[in-house]
Amino acid sequence: MAAKRKRKVTDADLPYVGPETAAGQWLRRYWLAIWRAEDLKDIPQGIKVLGEELVLFRDDKGRLGLLGMHCAHRGSSLEYGDIGNGGIRCPYHGWLYDVRGNCLEQPAEPRGSAFHKKVKQPSYPVQELGGLIFAYMGPDRDRPPPLPRYAPLVREDGVRYLEPIRFYDYNWFNFFENAPDVAHLSILHRYSGYGKQTWGNNFFDYRDIPPFEAVATEYGMKAVSRKPGPTPDSEYVHELGALLPSIIHLGSVNDQGREEPDNEHTIFLTPNDDERFMLFSVDYYTGSDAKFFEKIMARRYGPSQKEEPKPYDRRKYKSFRGSILMEDIMTQSTQGLLGRREERLGSSDRGVIMLRRMVREEIETVLKKGRPKGVLTKDQATRIIDFSCFTGIQRKQLHSTVASASGHVSGKLRS
Repeated sequence: MAAKRKRKVTDADLPYVGPETAAGQWLRRYWLAIWRAEDLKDIPQGIKVLGEELVLFRDDKGRLGLLGMHCAHRGSSLEYGDIGNGGIRCPYHGWLYDVRGNCLEQPAEPRGSAFHKKVKQPSYPVQELGGLIFAYMGPDRDRPPPLPRYAPLVREDGVRYLEPIRFYDYNWFNFFENAPDVAHLSILHRYSGYGKQTWGNNFFDYRDIPPFEAVATEYGMKAVSRKPGPTPDSEYVHELGALLPSIIHLGSVNDQGREEPDNEHTIFLTPNDDERFMLFSVDYYTGSDAKFFEKIMARRYGPSQKEEPKPYDRRKYKSFRGSILMEDIMTQSTQGLLGRREERLGSSDRGVIMLRRMVREEIETVLKKGRPKGVLTKDQATRIIDFSCFTGIQRKQLHSTVASASGHVSGKLRS
């Protein structure tokens, strides 16, 4: 009898991250940011990642551990455990686990008992890089792939700034696929950080939306927008990358539109479960303005509201205009889940279409036991991953030649 053909991966699979889901298996092949190093102090931290309840801690020797939340003995939470003696001790009956999940002690068991050697708490590899803590939750935990050396986390020629972790109560993919949807920058954010406040003679202009290309890259894709520059042989360029599995990257430029951007902004997105996710934002600045981060944060998020809500406005997101943060939350959280909502995609959605197709293809690669794009081999361990998303002024290029060499996607809406 012929083997039963597996169901094809569709867009409806992309939002779900549990261990038995197609997208969940794919995400587990990557190192995911799970916490800021400076926020992990002398007590354990309960955390949910890809639908699994976990506890993150440093033992008394400074080693990082990420274990299953509930003690293998009777299920009590290790979030309330005690750090010491080479691990974390359950407060209920004192079972002690090291950072690899090995049970070291069981105080109530008979002296000389070897029962503890038969107990293993679920554990995952964790590493720190550039102020972030990453976890690998894939199948080969003893020999995980190398943690990528992302440029904004390893460079030493500037200043790195990590924002506090942000938590959101809607599906992760709604946020991620927003990155290549660059048309919304000119429309949704025209009252906030884009529109009149942008460089390049109002580059993101509601009445003159810049044309863009969706371009495949080594680590994902990017949307490249262009407008005529200040001289006939120049152009303003804005590149926004969506990198696998869930990284967003862009270069920032000051209002004067200097040719070389001096700040990189990178967002690492990690799903808690199907309904929640975390954002880890990293800025890497090589300029000379001592107040740069203060200014960029004010510009990026702005005030929570710019006008008083009308007394009869009972909507959940009233007075959302004027804050990039609230504008994104309002639109993305009210979409509903991909695969369940009705959609009518047009030519301006070609970046979204490309990203969805790319993710589906990489999920298929994992289901066929292959290595997905962005997962490094051992001989790539020292490679520095530079996403190279440019924002600024550059000389005009022959776009058709550049696009062809970069894997430019046509305007066809095949999904």
